[in-house]
Amino acid sequence: MDSEKLDNQLKLALDSTNRQRQKTSDLEIGYDEEESTWELIIKYIGDIERIQEELDMQLTVLFAGYAVIIIKQRLISRLSEYDEIEFIEMPKKLQFAVNDGRAASCINPVQRTETGLFGEGVIVAIIDSGIDYSHPDFRNPDNTTRIIAIWDQTIAPSGDLAPPEGFSTGTLYTRERINMALRKRTVPEQLELVPSTDLSGHGTHVA
Repeated sequence: MDSEKLDNQLKLALDSTNRQRQKTSDLEIGYDEEESTWELIIKYIGDIERIQEELDMQLTVLFAGYAVIIIKQRLISRLSEYDEIEFIEMPKKLQFAVNDGRAASCINPVQRTETGLFGEGVIVAIIDSGIDYSHPDFRNPDNTTRIIAIWDQTIAPSGDLAPPEGFSTGTLYTRERINMALRKRTVPEQLELVPSTDLSGHGTHVA
């Protein structure tokens, strides 16, 4: 194994037993004990699809030479030996910090000045805990949704529902489908069409 290509946290996780990883949540991020696989982020050059085929790993290409993979633990050593692989790291756990984020982004002073900029006409992508799409703040006056789409990466594709083009994880709910859900009278009926929720409420608050 070319250990120089592995980030320190991944090295520690691979050197730990399952029991040790369970005691430290940061060491089991991306690990599926039942399948003995890891979801990892890689930096690469060249033909990554050839490596995907040779190691039988799931691959989602991002941009700028980055990709997300799902690979058997026993094959990580072989992966690191490919010249095309520059770096391998574990996913990182995101933390909630709404108020700190507003301050760091200088949002408050911009909204308090005479400019009164509140982002009208701007499309925003939010990566968070989810969104309550039925909330009044995300509806137009005619009760249709203001949301362009929801990509819920916790819901597996099924039937005619699939991830966004070029990706293999999660389910994409379009504006049209969200509007269909909003026309339903009860929450259970809405969730049959768009079962995406925001259990913590953080993503809804950020949006």
